[in-house]
Formats: sequence, C-alpha cells, structure tokens
Amino acid sequence: MTSSKIDFSNTVGEPRWGQERRLEFIDFRLRWNRTVNRGELVEFFRISIQQASADLAYYSHIAPNNMEYDKSLKTYKATPNFQPAVNNDDAQSYLSELLGLSVGTIDLSASFIGWQPTHDIVHYPTRPIETEILLHLLWAIKDYNELLVGYQSMRKPVPTTRWIAPHALAFDGQRWHVRAWCQENKDFRDFVISRIQYIDTSRKATVSAETDIWWNTYIDIVIKPRKGLTDDQRRAIEIDFGMVRGRLKLSCRKALAFYLLRQLQLDRPLNLPPAVQPLELMNRDSLNDVIVAAQKTPIFLSISHTE
Repeated sequence: MTSSKIDFSNTVGEPRWGQERRLEFIDFRLRWNRTVNRGELVEFFRISIQQASADLAYYSHIAPNNMEYDKSLKTYKATPNFQPAVNNDDAQSYLSELLGLSVGTIDLSASFIGWQPTHDIVHYPTRPIETEILLHLLWAIKDYNELLVGYQSMRKPVPTTRWIAPHALAFDGQRWHVRAWCQENKDFRDFVISRIQYIDTSRKATVSAETDIWWNTYIDIVIKPRKGLTDDQRRAIEIDFGMVRGRLKLSCRKALAFYLLRQLQLDRPLNLPPAVQPLELMNRDSLNDVIVAAQKTPIFLSISHTE
C-alpha cells in the first residue's frame, strides 16, 4: 500500500502552521517510535494539555487508521496498518538526523527523534578551521576579491605566501577546500582551508570564476558491479549502492570527480580481486584525465590542481 501526504488545503478546518508542525511530530513519532502521547507534545512545543489533546484528536480525524489508545500505558500506539499521513521521511533522513544528534550539529530540542537506538559513530580526525580565516574567504567570494595568504602546501617544506582568488567552497567527505585561482601557478586549484595559516590583505580579483572549466563542467561517473562476483554478491552491491538495472550514474563537478573516484577506490589497479574492489567504472575511457588526478601521478600537478 502506498502512502500519500495529506493536502491541508483540501481539509476542512485547515490547521494553523503551528498545528501542522505538531501533526508532523505526531506522525513522525508514530512511525519511528511507534508511540506518542500528550506529554511529549506538551514538552516539545510548550503547549497546554488541552491543545495537545486537540492535536491528537485532529490527527486521528485525518488518519483514522494510524493510531489507537493504549489505556494501560496511557499512550497512543501505531497500528499495524500505519501509513505516514503528514510527512514521509525516509531511512536516509532519519539516519542523517540521528547522525546530527550524535555529532552535535542538531540540538535535541530541534529534532523529532525521541527514543534513540543504541548507536555510535566513527570519529575521524578533525581538521580545525579558524573562524576568522573562513570569514575572510566568504567575504572574498562574495565581494570578488583575491587574498594574500600564507599556505602550507604538502609539496613544499615551508609555508609560502601567494595571492589566491576564491570563488567556491567544496567538501570532499573529510576536508573542506576553497576553490581559487592561484596567481603563483596561473591556474585554478583546491586549497585545504585548515592549511591556510593567515590572510594578510585583499584586492579586487582579476580572474573570473567562469573561466574555471573543471569547476563549471559536470561529468557522469557510471559504475557497476565487477565481473567475477557471484550472483548474490552482485545483487548485494546493487542494493548497497542503489543501482538501477545493475548500474549507478553519479553526476558531479569535474573538479571534484577525482575525490569521488578515490573514495570509491576506483583509481586503484584493475587487477585487484573483486572481493577487494567490487565496483567497476563503465566509462573509464572518458575519465582518464580525472583518474590520473585521483592517482596523483606527476601529470596530476597540471590536471587536478590540488594543493
């Protein structure tokens, strides 16, 4: 049975925005917690018991088959026939919110998640970014300025001073970069923000972001399960990556494609066993320059432009 979101514009006695939000809360708790009660509404929204009762009654009116009252537990329980009526958050939305609660980017008072399953996350080393440096980068992007920065490149033993013209920020899954024109190298490069040690001064930029071809070009990365997998292993990979008809097409900026290839380990040698690298690039020939960038070969210095 498929679910459909309630259209409030066609509902008699259209609820106020505040009540609509509370109905979303009831719907969410019933779906993910399997229970909801008046006290939870009162505590979360700071409303009266009477208002909470009215909200539960209204929800029961618009979704009569979704909940039933358990007198012994004094709570409403989701019925076996429950179907989302107000919102339809999927598994990814729930897990993203759970992750936000775990790492502190979402406050408990802002989340509809009540009961939480026992869980933990892998904490990777953090790369601290100074607030003042980020502010100056943002201002430079907004005002079309270039900055004189002190930067520690991994290709040079000591920090160097250079002019860069930032035009975008990018996250590769682990680190934040600023995409910028580098006056020293006369090309666009990715600079790891945490390696910018200081910003000295600014001036008007002389190079337009529109000339950053790799940034402004989108390419497709098409992957499929490797040959040599069993039928069961192949199906598992298709499910893991949400493939359709045995393939998955990922679209991204060309400037960021080599990060994606490296994280999927698609830049590794082709002779690895399928169990070690179960993915295969379907359009490898059209991605040769990006693969070279991902492998950090000597040609990489003139292709990927990552500092």
